[in-house]
Amino acid sequence: MKHLLRVLISFAALAVSHGAAAQMGYGNTSAAAGDWEFGIGPVFIQSKDIDFKGGSTVHVDSTTGVKIRTAWYVSPDLAIGFNFGWAGTDFDGTSVRSNGSTFIQNGHLDFSTLMFDAVYTFGQRPIKPLISAGLGWNWLNTNIASGPPQTGCWWDPWWGYICSGYQPTVGSNSFTYQVGAGLQANLSRTFLIDLDYRYTWIQVSNANGTPGFSNIELLFIWRFPGSRYY
Repeated sequence: MKHLLRVLISFAALAVSHGAAAQMGYGNTSAAAGDWEFGIGPVFIQSKDIDFKGGSTVHVDSTTGVKIRTAWYVSPDLAIGFNFGWAGTDFDGTSVRSNGSTFIQNGHLDFSTLMFDAVYTFGQRPIKPLISAGLGWNWLNTNIASGPPQTGCWWDPWWGYICSGYQPTVGSNSFTYQVGAGLQANLSRTFLIDLDYRYTWIQVSNANGTPGFSNIELLFIWRFPGSRYY
C-alpha cells in the first residue's frame, strides 16, 4: 500500500507540473481523430473474498499485475481498442466435501484477461477526467492438480524423439466486464499517463453471484499522430 501511495503522489506531482507547462503554451497536447496509441503499466488489484455454492470460500490476496493496451481515436475525446492484462497471486480457501466436512486448500492463482474497451475524456485540457468501459474474456488457472501427471512424446526434426511431462490443473475461462473513471495527464502531444480506478466483474464458475475486483491502473501511453493531424 505504501508503494501504491508513492506512485499516486508521483503521478499527481508529474501531472500538475507538466499540465501547468502545457497550459502556459509549451505545445499542443490534444489528441486528434485518427491517432493511435500504445500503453503499458502496472495494475494494482485489491484482495477479494469469494463465496461458492455448497459453502466453500476463497480469499484472493492483493497483487500487482501488468497491462498493455492499444487504441485508435475515433474522435479527440474517444479512443477504442484492446488490452491484455496478466497477474498472479496467492489464495487460501476452505472447501466443503460432499459429506459436509471441510479442508483447507492454499495455492497460487494465475489469471489473464483480453478485453475490448473504450475510453472517453472530457475537454482538451492537458489534465482531464476520463471514463471507461470494457468487456472481454478471462482465463483462470488455480495450479491445483486435476489429475495425475501426463507425458507427451513427439518427433522433433532436429532433436529426434522427445518426451516431456506436464501437470493438468484446474482452470476456467469466462466472460468479464468492467467500468472505470480516472484522470489523464497529457504531458506532450505524444506522451500521456492514465491513472484510473476500474471495477471488474468475472463470471467465476459456481460462485455465488458475479465476483467483482477493484483495480487501480497506471498506464504510460505513447500516442502516434494519424494522417488527419496537421
